[in-house]
Amino acid sequence: MVRDYTMSTVCSGHRAVLACLVIGTFAISLSNVIIGHLAYNLSSLYQPEEFNRGLSTFERITNLDGEIIYDGEYISHILDGELPFPVNNNLKRLKFRPGSLPLSSAQSLQKCYINSTRYGNQIPDKTVMLASVSDTHKLIYRNIPKSSSSTARHAMKDFFDGNDRRVKHDELELAVHQLDYALISFVRDPLNRFYSSFDESFFRLGPWMGSGPIVADKPRVKKWYFENKYKVEKYPYLYEGLPTIGHFRKVYCPPDELSISPLACNDVPSIENGTLAHRFERFVRDYDGREPFDVHMNLQVSNLVWGVTGNPLPVTKLYNATEADKGWLDIAHEKGVHIPDGQLTHGRRITRRFNVSKVSDATKRKICRLMALDYCCLNFELPEVCRTADDDEAVFCALDKIPKREGDKIDIFDELVIQKK
Repeated sequence: MVRDYTMSTVCSGHRAVLACLVIGTFAISLSNVIIGHLAYNLSSLYQPEEFNRGLSTFERITNLDGEIIYDGEYISHILDGELPFPVNNNLKRLKFRPGSLPLSSAQSLQKCYINSTRYGNQIPDKTVMLASVSDTHKLIYRNIPKSSSSTARHAMKDFFDGNDRRVKHDELELAVHQLDYALISFVRDPLNRFYSSFDESFFRLGPWMGSGPIVADKPRVKKWYFENKYKVEKYPYLYEGLPTIGHFRKVYCPPDELSISPLACNDVPSIENGTLAHRFERFVRDYDGREPFDVHMNLQVSNLVWGVTGNPLPVTKLYNATEADKGWLDIAHEKGVHIPDGQLTHGRRITRRFNVSKVSDATKRKICRLMALDYCCLNFELPEVCRTADDDEAVFCALDKIPKREGDKIDIFDELVIQKK
């Protein structure tokens, strides 16, 4: 039986008009994609029987300027089929806060669906999934850039006998559901990851990748740059006055360190005075989240769904990337693998080049809206700056009720434009 409930991200207002882009939904089995904003009257939500069955044992509802925000535990009971969707012909959406579900990130992900046609630019693999596979330990690791991926690839190769492999959908389903393989990955707070993703992508698409010492002996990197640099040309201000890597380094690297070695710049705090941060903020204002200019800027969730259907991968567990060493030690203990002390950390520990302290709260809130799918589908709590945002800039998740359809065909709503009240 297919339940006609879906969960989606909800963005409120903007300073003029915010096109709340369709970025995904949760679902019990089959789901629909919609983004938007509705308000309900408390008195009309429930028939008495439904209220007693659903809300009487929880703190379910918070009234927020005329809107009703639901308790995540109540939403989870509906998702799990333990409670029915409220009986009301006019009620099609229940809003709740990101991170409020009593579910793990992996459990939340299984309720998630992405419109893979509309967000095709966000999904790196279409018909197959690139993964590191250990047949010895029945372990499959799915890479997510800027989420402790370097440490993970190192761990899989050196301690778990893993090899990179392209895995088809049927092969993965068989391995996880019938052959007892575990599919894992690492995820992190979307706001902090966005900082790191932009920093890495900015470096990778800089004009110094077209010529100069960095690519002198790297023809493939140079070729990749010329094939992809058009993606940043819509943001011409990003590299103004920075034609070479030397110009770029002088902006963020202390002169004493730079005189020793360019590599020394990676280990010391940035000295940039806001020049790079200002460009970052301008980019965030212009960016709609639809066409990332580098794979590092893809949503985390887009790496965890099938590219053809948008349905979630059969993930067994998602670990916290900020505690990657602990996560791998837990995995090693479970698999009977010994990892020597101090042998795990293998990431590129590079100091962030732009000064995050100079990023405004307004920019942070815009990033939270851009990353709404990650916050909702991975059940991450919003950072304080986004949690306390005015309704005008708020991000919510939503459980939607959709009309029944014949067979398995699901209609897709492309976008819903929300105007400032």
